[in-house]
Parts: sequence; C-alpha cells; structure tokens
Amino acid sequence: MKNFIVASLAVAGFMSSAAFAASSGTPRLDATLVDGWLEVAPVTREINLAQTGTLTARNGRAGFVKNNFDFTVSANVAAGVNDDGTRSRFGVIAGSNKGYNVFTGSSVGGSISQCGAQLTDKSIANLGASLVTNANLVLNNANGCGRSL
Repeated sequence: MKNFIVASLAVAGFMSSAAFAASSGTPRLDATLVDGWLEVAPVTREINLAQTGTLTARNGRAGFVKNNFDFTVSANVAAGVNDDGTRSRFGVIAGSNKGYNVFTGSSVGGSISQCGAQLTDKSIANLGASLVTNANLVLNNANGCGRSL
C-alpha cells in the first residue's frame, strides 16, 4: 500500500510540474556561441522569469566549448559569455537586477567571483545586471574581471 501511495504522489507531482511548464510559455534562451562576446540572457527580456536554453558550440569545434549544453538562468539575472577558441579560453559574466554586484569567471582563473567594487548608487537602472557587458568581461585579467576595485 505504501508503494502505491508513493507512486501515486510521484506521478501526480510529475504531471502537475509538466502541466505548469507547458502552460507557462516562458521563451527559451537558445543561442549559438560565436568567436567573442555573446549576450546570452539580456536585461531586456522577461527578466523576472527563470529561463532555460541551449548553448550550441561553434561549427567545426572551433571554439573553447566543444559540445552543446543546456543551462538555466535564474529570474532577475542577466548573463553573457566570451568563447575565445583561438587562445583556448572561455569566460562568463552575470549580475542581478536586484543586486549590487556583478560576477565573472574564466577558464583561465578557474573560479567565479565578484568583479569590481559593489554598486552604491541604488538609482542605477537594473543595478548589477547593467554591468553585464563585453567591456566588463576581460579574459586577459584574473577571473575575467574588467572592473576596478
């Protein structure tokens, strides 16, 4: 009897989550990597929703990323990447429109960390998400950070 109840609850949970996902209509963030900067999750999209997508590797395995992969971007987060296949390195930058920091990381530095000083002006539109730019992701710097402390 216990197995029947557990199985029933599992099926009910799966069906309700599948129905919610199908009815939510959240657009996917599918993108193909390019040589250099790519804004994966722009601040101009429906940023208050978590979204999924697939990053497709560059043709002929030309980039640092060799295989396609799925990803999820949390609600209120903007994100970008830089695929530098020529120098065999990859970087990522992300920031929240409700937070005061931007975070970067690269295959050169090996970790994700706060990039630059924390914002202190609360009137800046989109706060930390406004810092998700190509200029702030510099793969020549430690952890890809292009902002000063």
